[in-house]
Amino acid sequence: MIRHPGLMLVAALALTGCHPARGGHAQVGDIAVAHAVIPASASATETSAFMVLNNHGARDVALIGASSPQADSVQIHQSIGGLMEPVASLRVPAGGYTILGPGSYHLMIEGLHHPVAIGDTLQITLEFDHGGPVTVSVPVLNYTDAVSELPMR
Repeated sequence: MIRHPGLMLVAALALTGCHPARGGHAQVGDIAVAHAVIPASASATETSAFMVLNNHGARDVALIGASSPQADSVQIHQSIGGLMEPVASLRVPAGGYTILGPGSYHLMIEGLHHPVAIGDTLQITLEFDHGGPVTVSVPVLNYTDAVSELPMR
């Protein structure tokens, strides 16, 4: 049994193949957000956000909306065949998780009030049909670092 907290962290990281997280984390009740990141974008008015939504509860929940005081709108999008389409909700299974990442589901942040750069942080509030809301501070990272924050699918 490992008793030293630092060794426990090293062991956990070795087992998961991850590095210490730089992404945002938050939890309200059974809903936890992990690895929340925004890849730096060339656009001054829009960007996307990636994260992992964990549901520690006994019933499914759905992400039904999102907002940020730093943008006009935040929509749930899905990438299909290279095109992005808004979706009304996103299921997070009971006792499971859903990954929002490149080429899949993600949050589309539009109408940024100010351009964002590496090192900035945006506040995003996630709305769920059961539980929440959950507000998370989401750092802007370069694309490679942002994507490396996400667990393998």
